[in-house]
Amino acid sequence: MKHALFLKSSFLGFTLGVVASSGQAKESPNILFIIADDASRHFGQAYDCDWVRTPNIDKLAEEGVVFDNAYVATAKCAPCRASIMTGRFPWQIEAGANHQNVFPDNYPAFGEVLQAAGIQTGAVGKTWGPGTAHHVDGSARDFGLTVISKKKVPDDFFGNFLKARKEGAPAFFYWHGSSDPHRGYKKDSGIAAGKKLSDIDHVPAYWPDNDIVRGDMLNYSIEVERFDTHVGELLADLEASGEAENTLVIVTSDHGMPFPRVKGHTFDDAHRVPLVMRWPAGIKNPGRRVEELVSFVDFAATFIDLQQGDSEAMGMELSGKSLADLLRDEPSHPRDFVLIGRERNDVYARPGSPSGLGYPARGIRMGDYLYVHNFEPDRWPCGNIELGLRDTDRGPTKSVLMEMDMETAFWKHNFGKRPADMLFNVVEDPDCVANLATDGSQAGRLKDMKKRMLQELKEQGDPRALGNGEVFDNYPTVKPAPNGWETKK
Repeated sequence: MKHALFLKSSFLGFTLGVVASSGQAKESPNILFIIADDASRHFGQAYDCDWVRTPNIDKLAEEGVVFDNAYVATAKCAPCRASIMTGRFPWQIEAGANHQNVFPDNYPAFGEVLQAAGIQTGAVGKTWGPGTAHHVDGSARDFGLTVISKKKVPDDFFGNFLKARKEGAPAFFYWHGSSDPHRGYKKDSGIAAGKKLSDIDHVPAYWPDNDIVRGDMLNYSIEVERFDTHVGELLADLEASGEAENTLVIVTSDHGMPFPRVKGHTFDDAHRVPLVMRWPAGIKNPGRRVEELVSFVDFAATFIDLQQGDSEAMGMELSGKSLADLLRDEPSHPRDFVLIGRERNDVYARPGSPSGLGYPARGIRMGDYLYVHNFEPDRWPCGNIELGLRDTDRGPTKSVLMEMDMETAFWKHNFGKRPADMLFNVVEDPDCVANLATDGSQAGRLKDMKKRMLQELKEQGDPRALGNGEVFDNYPTVKPAPNGWETKK
């Protein structure tokens, strides 16, 4: 694999060689990638959610395709986005598997491949992070995306990008990284907007169904609806540019909602996320739903495929497969499973710190079932109790749960220690509260799924599956844990 220093030093010459014959790039579609920060499958009518209104995303769904089984490889911001950038599973990118990491410099990103192919790239808002990423010479790394602003989205951000394009310019790739619906939320914003607690048709079985939890969910819905408004603004700019016909628009999220037992964990609600795509010139049979299992490691392969990049020339090794065949409604290879996992999510979890170590797990979804193996079942999955269970975002739902007795089912579901093996029927039990691992009738299924998962992980070189998983616990983190910091709910 080529080192990123090679990418930086040889980029100009390689790019000039490709741009000189850029007719191929001009035939490629534009790609507008819109990613929410912490949104579950609550994209309005596209996912049959009546208590969240997303008219702009719903329109995209009607004109494109909706993916019903799209899975992030890991359910935390930095490692998930790293897997998108590199087209590799988190456990294949060293420190990139951890949250708040120092990103290794030896894994090329799809944006760097696209730039080398003459594609115009741009980005705004949250791309990769939180963490730090630099080339070996000390310069900041943008993963091949020309970032306009990471902290604040400028006015008419995408519109100005489009207006600056010249006639006959090659295709573009644009990443819009929203900060919604990340916490915190304005108290009672859902009620103030005219919503009712009774609007919510399903409170997950792992939370108590009370007014505080429902109110928290309504506040979250306001942030998802604001994200949808921004999607509408982006689409309006795209229509005004005249480039909408040959633009693949993708709307998705980096993992599930910032609530207990979702964000950062290895259950279906954490990993199975919304994914809607529209491309008038390229999607066959629009208005359909795609049932195939797809992974976020497939994005890089898809972008490079559609925009005719050369990943091999850039030293990029892809673990995913292009989704172009699904857009054409012509599946060309079987997708009978997806892999998920997690490593060190809590920024303070590392050897010698008050929070201790991370909570390593891997899982596989096959058919109607999700199998998860917890490699260190004696550890607390949300970080140490005395430090406030830091691997769960603060909020009213978390506070309600933390005030419960540790022996209650709700506390155990959200914060309690977990067995080494977990098996769920995600069709009959989408909330994943009925562990079938001890059901004798499921012993054969569990054995087969575990064997398949470990076989795949070993072939991918996963240190955890190969017995060297402590390497993840020892990678440095960006922020050292301060001495004497107070426990907070």
